Amino acid sequence: MIKELINFTENLDEEFKNLGSSPKEGLHILMKYQTDESGITSMDTMNYEYGFFSKKIKSDASQFLAYCKLLHQNAWCIDTNKCFDLPTKAIHTCSPFAVAFKREHLEGGAKFSENQSKKKKQIYERFNDYFAKAFLLFKEEEEQEKYVIFKHFFTQNTFSSVLKKIEEERKIVFDSLTEKIEALKHLFKEEKEKIAKESLKKQLADYEQKLLNIKPLEDSNYILFYLDLPVTQYKEVHKKYLDDKLFNTDKYNTAPNGKGLIFGTNNFMNGFNGNMPFLMHQTASFDITGRISNQDAKLLNDLKNMFPNKTLPNPLPIFIYKDELQNKVIGLFRESNFKLGYKEIVEKLITDNEVDLSNYYLLFWQNTMDGIVFKDFDYVSKFEYKIRDLTIHNLFEIKEKGGKADKHYPLIKNIFELELQVLKPFIQNRYHRVDFFGDLNKEDYTKLDLTFSSFSKYRKAVYDFVYKSQRSSIDGHAFYEMVFNSILDDVKNHNDYGIKEKLNIWYSLYDYFNPKKTIDMVNKLKEYQDFVRALIDEQEPTGITDETFAFAAGQVIEYILSKSKSADNSFNLLEPYLQQSKCAEFKKAIANDFGRYKHENFSKNFEKVAAFVLSYETDANLKHLLPQILSGAFAKNQLFSSNSSKQQS
Repeated sequence: MIKELINFTENLDEEFKNLGSSPKEGLHILMKYQTDESGITSMDTMNYEYGFFSKKIKSDASQFLAYCKLLHQNAWCIDTNKCFDLPTKAIHTCSPFAVAFKREHLEGGAKFSENQSKKKKQIYERFNDYFAKAFLLFKEEEEQEKYVIFKHFFTQNTFSSVLKKIEEERKIVFDSLTEKIEALKHLFKEEKEKIAKESLKKQLADYEQKLLNIKPLEDSNYILFYLDLPVTQYKEVHKKYLDDKLFNTDKYNTAPNGKGLIFGTNNFMNGFNGNMPFLMHQTASFDITGRISNQDAKLLNDLKNMFPNKTLPNPLPIFIYKDELQNKVIGLFRESNFKLGYKEIVEKLITDNEVDLSNYYLLFWQNTMDGIVFKDFDYVSKFEYKIRDLTIHNLFEIKEKGGKADKHYPLIKNIFELELQVLKPFIQNRYHRVDFFGDLNKEDYTKLDLTFSSFSKYRKAVYDFVYKSQRSSIDGHAFYEMVFNSILDDVKNHNDYGIKEKLNIWYSLYDYFNPKKTIDMVNKLKEYQDFVRALIDEQEPTGITDETFAFAAGQVIEYILSKSKSADNSFNLLEPYLQQSKCAEFKKAIANDFGRYKHENFSKNFEKVAAFVLSYETDANLKHLLPQILSGAFAKNQLFSSNSSKQQS
């Protein structure tokens, strides 16, 4: 896994790695040295450059902020556990050329007040320790002397005066803009003419965007100070930090070899067990199972930093020894402005380029509050995009939504069409979405208890079936459970259309998910209907089975419940039948409901079929006959007399 990720990242150019990244949200300040007439060098506290960045501001970051982004990217800690400000972890840069912390740590901030109440050191008192560690990054001790001035800028609290001047300048502009906005709001309220009103509205929006740029700093905003030096100098010093801290621990680091490579324990997505003896090898002659180089560790860190930028498709295919194909994937994603998903990219590769997708790893990750989490990483030997043509038959005669024509199902030719038309409807939430790897959120499945059960149990299996061509992950049993869990929820929610649609799918695709069973379920439904017709025509019925009994019973139940004055009530009355397991209790429920409506008119057709149903005996568990009972209840009912006005959908 690690080697494939390293190879993948190595093939990405630096410009792409940086796409989608943003400056830190907050105030960026670039400081310079100055030399007076007597040759004394000091910080220039009068001439500096600054800019504010917020993701709420719609315009692109300025050239200055883009430059600042490069600086802090080459000065930032790998994570706060490896910063130079332990144990407080407030200063997040790890460089002698930059200092970054959040506003909350300065006087007036929440963290400042907390430290004060707990009698802890404030950030002002910790700059000495920070620079002591940062200066160790210099190769030569003499180098440190050049940057003591920048160190004193913080240890002597000179930075506060610069920050105060900036805040005063920003406040003047803020107050001025606020006055203009209030004046515009008044004009907007008084204006009656539509075009003029729209113009004022646009001006208001523009001014409010400008206001975001100079609003007072919030506790969560960063304050970042940089020393004006070339990016290359930042990188050189930061490399020294990375060479050490990119490893999980320096305990097992090797000395640099002839090429300058250091080998150590991998820190990427890894919890090292060095402090947990019970997880270590007890009899092996080695301390750790393997090491990676500092060069590879840097590539893995680059990849980790790319994930939040959303410049990589998710899931991400990582091809083995197929750089050209990998570049096509990245190219397609980039050309779409990072809008195409994995599905669209795969379809373009296969249909437009006639590419055979095989021998790759598929990685799915999520950005969480705790950082990047890998949810799935698996090898795909061959991706099967095309499947044999599948047809969903409209056996239960439903209409197109909002129309009168019979519903026509498009032919299913590939795995993504199968996902969309067949698998997704059985596990999707009330918003018609499926989250394959997120937290199990029951709230999104209100009134869909059984569907939620299917989702919890089979979402990973569906993902494997579709995206990794693991066809064995969804078999006939899983298909059955997903279909009828969803149907039972539809019964509770009075969704007649949904029930019939899912029965159409079950009958039509039964053989696809049960390839070893030679049962033509589409023809079976016709056999059930023919059986009921034979009973009505007083012919000697053939093929009497528990299944034909269950279908006929479903017809009888639906006919009886049609006598209910409320359509909703008929659904409520249907549910108790579906809970019965014994034939005697099942028939007793039919007889009771028949007695409830005996004052109504009943057709001769009903009487003939009901007589058969009420006289039939079986020891079978009727819950196993659920498909046939529901099919009888929702198929076209043959028990109404030929002159009945009831229309079956």
